[in-house]
Amino acid sequence: MKYQNALIALLLLALPIISFGQSLRELVLDNHYLYVPSAQGRLPTIIAVPGCSGISSDDRSAEASNPQLREDDLLFRRHYRDVAERLEAEGYVVLLLNINTAEGLLSACASPIDGNRIADYIDEAIAWSSELSYVDPENLHIIGWSMGGRGVLTWLDGSRDVSSVRSATAIYPPCDRQTSLRTSVPILILLGGSDDIADPSSCENLVNSVPDNQQITVRRYPGARHGFDIEAAPAMLDIGNGLTVGYQRDAATASWTALLRFLSISE
Repeated sequence: MKYQNALIALLLLALPIISFGQSLRELVLDNHYLYVPSAQGRLPTIIAVPGCSGISSDDRSAEASNPQLREDDLLFRRHYRDVAERLEAEGYVVLLLNINTAEGLLSACASPIDGNRIADYIDEAIAWSSELSYVDPENLHIIGWSMGGRGVLTWLDGSRDVSSVRSATAIYPPCDRQTSLRTSVPILILLGGSDDIADPSSCENLVNSVPDNQQITVRRYPGARHGFDIEAAPAMLDIGNGLTVGYQRDAATASWTALLRFLSISE
């Protein structure tokens, strides 16, 4: 079935199981989205963590006219909703987190949210989703894009309880501030070879520094830019300061195949 409407999401997220950081800021609850397949029983579940642009609202026409959102923001915000629907069609429950809303932000690109802060949201999302009757609490996966991918890597590197998580995927994450990576969770990292926003070499250097990195799979797609999996994006979009984003069909197709395979073998 399609993603639950805002009213259902509001009722679900109003349960007192987690607060999503409400102790720090007032949270607009209906901007988190829950996607639930029609299949019965406990299902594999993905905690999806978007990048700094946030998640598209249901009112896309108003969003498109918002002067605070650039063209690339709109592309990324809509992309995360589209991917959640595709993952739902593959049989996964998807909890798509709007951390920007929880932090009172429209966009966090000018001042990215700290990776440890994102990791706290991941912890809360795992705890909350595990209480849902249709979620298999022992078959959880985490996927993060860009800033969200950095948060996933931060969550993995530490003393957090990772026992319920089968896999973690970081898609074009910035790794320049990541100094270590210690985890028992299988990791997939998908990188654009020509990414000028999140340098792919920093992620490769990070992985190479891990003494036992056999559970880490890295895929680097030659010529691919940041946002290479956004089908609605042009091949290259200049976003200023010498930075670009852009869709590359071959990288998008290969990365989607790699992601689905990684999820299936991790279940």
